[in-house]
Amino acid sequence: MEKRTLLGVAAAAALACGSAHADILNYRDWLDANPTTPNSTANEWYGTIGLSGPMMTSQGTFWNSPGYPVNTPLLGIRTSIGSDNGAAGPATFEGSWVHPGSGVPAVLVFAPTVATLVGGIDVRSELIANGLSGNGITITVYATIGGNTSTLGTTSLAGISTSVLDSFNLPNVTTLNPGDSLSVAFGDNGSYLFDHMNFNAWITIPTPGAAAVLGLGGLLAAGGRRRR
Repeated sequence: MEKRTLLGVAAAAALACGSAHADILNYRDWLDANPTTPNSTANEWYGTIGLSGPMMTSQGTFWNSPGYPVNTPLLGIRTSIGSDNGAAGPATFEGSWVHPGSGVPAVLVFAPTVATLVGGIDVRSELIANGLSGNGITITVYATIGGNTSTLGTTSLAGISTSVLDSFNLPNVTTLNPGDSLSVAFGDNGSYLFDHMNFNAWITIPTPGAAAVLGLGGLLAAGGRRRR
């Protein structure tokens, strides 16, 4: 299930507070902590060429796809506020470049190394540099849990320079175990030309109080079933 929010000043402030708990479950925070870490399935975050495709190649501080048009898909070039200016405007938040390939999505994978209680994944995105000269980018999130893959939603970003927040939620709060994953696929929306996007992604986690309420609700529901 996907929900979208246009980010104004107040929403951006709320976002900054709401994502403070994320730590390494926040992609940009992970990049800052691991600026030259090779792209690897041993990481909690890594990039693939298409869904379940081969790994992108490590290029120092980012990952790309040598041999594909213009070395795309690519991920991981860090942005800063005011960087990457162009017709779409500069970056308005610290995130990461993403550029899909021609017909091949750039895919960011979160794969926990320990059991992690997860509500979903949020993606903040904006077109930067010459992003308004293209036809935009699609964003699709997939959940792979226990070997089964499902789609949590698809949206697109095109024709605007406004920062957008999309929330992709699991049907229920779920424990992701090693081997499970959430994948964010950035597609070319028909053409990869000028697909210049800044984004960040982070895992949403229930607060301890919410988790306790959820647990109590489950116990009450189980008790109700037994009574019937």
